Amino acid sequence: MQGALNLFQATMLRWRTRHPYNATHVARVPHALDAARLRATLATALEETGLTGYALDAARGRFSWRGGPAQVELDVAAPAPDLREALRAAIERSLARPFPRDGAYVPFAFEAIPDAGGFWLLVVYDHVVAGGDSAVALLGAIAARYAGGRALPRLERHPARFRRLFARHPIQTVRAAAGLPRFALRARRARRPPGLEIRDASNAFLMASLDAAVVERIAHVAKRWGVSRNDVLMGALIRALAGLKPPAARHARRYEVAVAAIVNIRSDCAGPAGHTFGQFLSPFRASHPDPAGASVEEVVRAVNAESRDLRSRRRYLRSLGAVALSGFAWRVVSEERRDSLFAKHYPVWAGLTTLVVPGLWGAISSGAGAMPSGYRRGVSTGPLAPIVVAATFTGTSLELGVSFRPAAVPAADVRAVLDRYVASLEELS
Repeated sequence: MQGALNLFQATMLRWRTRHPYNATHVARVPHALDAARLRATLATALEETGLTGYALDAARGRFSWRGGPAQVELDVAAPAPDLREALRAAIERSLARPFPRDGAYVPFAFEAIPDAGGFWLLVVYDHVVAGGDSAVALLGAIAARYAGGRALPRLERHPARFRRLFARHPIQTVRAAAGLPRFALRARRARRPPGLEIRDASNAFLMASLDAAVVERIAHVAKRWGVSRNDVLMGALIRALAGLKPPAARHARRYEVAVAAIVNIRSDCAGPAGHTFGQFLSPFRASHPDPAGASVEEVVRAVNAESRDLRSRRRYLRSLGAVALSGFAWRVVSEERRDSLFAKHYPVWAGLTTLVVPGLWGAISSGAGAMPSGYRRGVSTGPLAPIVVAATFTGTSLELGVSFRPAAVPAADVRAVLDRYVASLEELS
């Protein structure tokens, strides 16, 4: 059986023709590391869930999971004196790992990093094949099998494309199409990101961790302001990014600072992560004209004004319409212009992908047990934005993984953005 790539998967397929476009998850497994046992567990888990025999027909936008014996790519790292730095470096390396562009290949690779009393298990995957929720559920299932849990269920791997989503919601689809001109005009007010002319797309990676008290304050502030936690994260990020460039000149045509966030629309078009493996995403963009001169609350409320109808009125369909149009534009522009196509016409200074791990860890196997004490993520930047922030709520902390293109934005500038971001979240009250 074959599946067809949905709109966002097809877009990622185009992005990865420029450079690797991966996602990486790392979770701590609280059991002693036995390399042979881990390799066998990985093979068993992939075979039982049906995630073997992957083949991609890039030209036709189709794929298949044919099953069969698993081919496991596993590296076992030596014990590191600085575990945190070892995790950071491993994620950074994984983002540069190339997967084949077409044909039959293994879309996963694993690394085990020893830790006292256990180990960290890293999975890097071709982002075309899955979203973060599927990756969390898969890692939880692998941890359950490693601990001696029961056999895993076979997953649905060929869900329907988004065209059924449009067909089921004709009124919202018409509204989305009607809103595209305004959507395009709004984008023309946004300042283009730094490093637009740079073609070096190699990624570097930084991490930060916020404790449970900060997570609680984020939830409290979100409730008091009548916004979502993602609105808070997005607004604070827009404000933190404002220092990357001097303020826009007075009467400048482009004066807003914009950030794109990823919206998970699985509930509208597929089964839960414990049943259906895949990627069900849409972009969402928000901006502010003067984030440096506004308070966090003002910027967050501006974000919420854009996002509050996102799900209830399915405004993400408008973004998917823009994604579809970008596919046509990609085919007609020159090879050279493809590197800057998105940055020029959908300008954002950073991307934000938010994931809540509790509830997903045991989605495939109830034997996964309690959420592990640590979880980290990283996502490639792609040609859309020079910085991507992966924000992960673990249940006890908020973990921030920041990938960036150092040729476009110097590491010192990104570190300053991250410091401002963390400080603004810690200062919420």
